[in-house]
Amino acid sequence: MKNLSVSRRGLLAGTAASVLLMNPLTAHAANVVSVLRGDALKWQGQVIDLDPLKKFYRGKFGNGIWTEKTGLSKNGKQLVQLLQQAGSDGLDPSDYLAGIPGNVNSLGGKDLASAELLLSQAFWRFGRDLSAGRTTPAVSEPDIVISRKKADVTGWLKIASRKGPKAVIDALRPNHEQYLALRKALANAAPGSGKARQIIVNMERWRWLPSSLGKRYVLVNQAAFEMLIRENDKTTDRRRVVVGTPYFKTPMFSHAIQYAEFNPTWTVPRSIAGNEMLPKLRKDPGYLERNNYKVYTSWKADAPAMNPRSVDWNSVNGKKFPYRIEQQPGDNNALGRVKFLFPNRFNVYLHDTQSKNLFSQSQRAFSHGCIRVENPMDFADKLFGNSLNMSKIKGILANPATQRVKLRRPVPVHLAYFTAWVENGKVSYHKDVYGRDKLVANILFGQV
Repeated sequence: MKNLSVSRRGLLAGTAASVLLMNPLTAHAANVVSVLRGDALKWQGQVIDLDPLKKFYRGKFGNGIWTEKTGLSKNGKQLVQLLQQAGSDGLDPSDYLAGIPGNVNSLGGKDLASAELLLSQAFWRFGRDLSAGRTTPAVSEPDIVISRKKADVTGWLKIASRKGPKAVIDALRPNHEQYLALRKALANAAPGSGKARQIIVNMERWRWLPSSLGKRYVLVNQAAFEMLIRENDKTTDRRRVVVGTPYFKTPMFSHAIQYAEFNPTWTVPRSIAGNEMLPKLRKDPGYLERNNYKVYTSWKADAPAMNPRSVDWNSVNGKKFPYRIEQQPGDNNALGRVKFLFPNRFNVYLHDTQSKNLFSQSQRAFSHGCIRVENPMDFADKLFGNSLNMSKIKGILANPATQRVKLRRPVPVHLAYFTAWVENGKVSYHKDVYGRDKLVANILFGQV
């Protein structure tokens, strides 16, 4: 099993790196022209991917930046130190130092050129993992649609050659308040412990998010069943939410809330209509009329309405439910009196609910994937600010018709999942209700 703090591979890499920094032997500065051919170079048991490095080195006529006539350059020594300290960001130093021999300062010719390229590969891989994550955000889950950030290898190497690698690494490290707080918490956690691993998994998720969440944004922490409005790095609103069950997981992605619909209709998803509503209709054909639903002959937008009592519900195929069912606005509407939309492929949104008793539960994973909001009118008041106060909201609700109100400026929303959260220097650990921590941990630490 892989352990970030005590792996034998990590100890060997650290020993080799220490020799690199202290070895007084000298060598000629590396020029990589002789080995910068083809797609890859195998050296010291490592495969160096040359394609990401070619543009930079050809622009420098093959001259290295990590080596000089006296051995490792100042930049080279600084890079090795940074790689040794990768554990402070929850990353394994041996992932980057592996293959770098302890006698680099005595190398010459093609060996020194190969060492130069191996150090460059270590630099860009560390920068990539630090800024974008060690794992792919989707990590085998179709309900996570976060694009991995791209690595600007040439740009990073150019800046490192002028300002040193530390300037690049410091800029690539996530500057989210929670990431930095978790980084500090990791330094105080017992290496290799369950808590340390949980912190590292959550640091990984912060790397997936955009480097800027927005000056003002909404963040839903599904694992904590909580939603925040953050403005200028301060929490201005905090409220409980209900998220999807473990079977109907709320997805993870970033978008922007564009508008709200007051007195909304609810179009019953085909899966819910076929799996959950059809059995009720077979027993009670009057169910739809009593609960303010309309039925349409198909899922086409212009399909005409029909009498639900004219349908032989026993003959309807639940897997290919043919009719569109739409609940009309009203006090018994499943979405309540308002929903907040950020159109997306999952058709999830924030909304009011009739089941307000669920907010008193400590574990609030009860929905089909959408996020139910506690006191949604108060949330609307805060979300819209001066453009839509509570008095105007009451006026809108007094009219039973559906009314859409656009935000003057869309507000970023991040549907996230954090099982470790720092508040006033103290880490709160939440249950991994969706099992997502385990998936990430298996990649970071190996199968347990």
